[in-house]
Amino acid sequence: MIASARVVAALAVLALLIFAPQVRADENCEPVAEQMATNADQSTLSVATVCDKEGIRSYRMRAGTKDGRIDQKTVEVETEYTTMGSASLVDIDGDGYHEVEVRGMCGAGPNCEGQLYRIDRSSGKLELFFSGGYSDLSVIDGYLVEAGRASCCSWEYHAYRLHGSTGTLDYDNMDFMVEVGADLDSEEENAPARCTFSRSIEGARQVMRPPGREWLQLCELYGDYRLTTPEEASAAEAAGSAQE
Repeated sequence: MIASARVVAALAVLALLIFAPQVRADENCEPVAEQMATNADQSTLSVATVCDKEGIRSYRMRAGTKDGRIDQKTVEVETEYTTMGSASLVDIDGDGYHEVEVRGMCGAGPNCEGQLYRIDRSSGKLELFFSGGYSDLSVIDGYLVEAGRASCCSWEYHAYRLHGSTGTLDYDNMDFMVEVGADLDSEEENAPARCTFSRSIEGARQVMRPPGREWLQLCELYGDYRLTTPEEASAAEAAGSAQE
């Protein structure tokens, strides 16, 4: 009887160890149970937030392909320097293939650090797909659009082509930018906002035309707006050069 009682007690302790809630290692880390999604090709993607190391917040990702291949990746963040952060599953472009979105520290405004991880469909491996600092992400006409406040009175939208791109998408390899903000050159009272599309060519920003009408919705952020044309930008540049 005594031996049986000891066995029961041991099993009870083991059960507590297995099923006990995760202990938080520090106050800046909140554990989150595993989230899982099944993709259109029957591959799976999951992420959990783990707080089992002092001063470290761990995002544990796991990818599984339909044919049984498994890949795992852990992103560790020092909570002393990144006191806030989270990881969640998203389908940023609604194509049936999910990404893990990891958010980090936020600035004084709405912009926060962010990365997207996804499964490479050919290798089945997890890869860092996008890295930036933003308020919101969306998709317009096949481009990933990173929206962020640039100043008190202006916003920037960075556009990255989703298909055909290689490597990690970030600020240095954006396809083009949209700037919307107060028209500082206008002498009109309550002048419309200025909306400018531009891309970097040989290290210099050059004004371009909007790729399509759907992009003009970004210009409407502050209501009425004026669109900067390439001709207007060239004329302004020539006038500035003549005054020097």
